[in-house]
Amino acid sequence: MSTRPHPTVPVTRDEELTERWRALLHLDGPPARRTLFLTWLRPDGTMVPLLIPVEDVPLEPDRASLGNLATVHATVADAGGVDPGELHLAVLLERHGPAGLSPDDHAWCSAVEAVLRDGAGVDCSMHVGNGRTAVPVLARRNWPTE
Repeated sequence: MSTRPHPTVPVTRDEELTERWRALLHLDGPPARRTLFLTWLRPDGTMVPLLIPVEDVPLEPDRASLGNLATVHATVADAGGVDPGELHLAVLLERHGPAGLSPDDHAWCSAVEAVLRDGAGVDCSMHVGNGRTAVPVLARRNWPTE
């Protein structure tokens, strides 16, 4: 049995973030429902010890609800004493289906990019998972350098 990764182990590259999602979710079978998982990375790559599942998300993205995630992002940053612009929001959409990306997955990725990244200025990335894999669909723009 594997253990969950410790939040103090930094994530510093896209590949490490994909592996972190795999370890966090113990991908071992089809999910029971469509869930959007949210977690955050501090500037040094360590995780905020918070994983929020938003269950039963619709096939089509709800842009108003995504806009509310910018407020959640600011709240998490404030609680951690970090500037919201320095905190990275990592998103994973878990759903039934093949490992490849569906048109619905692409719509979610486009909405996350338009509403959160471009609209609200949130540094974010997105993965899609089917209970067995986690595939990056929106990479982090820039990883902090030491």
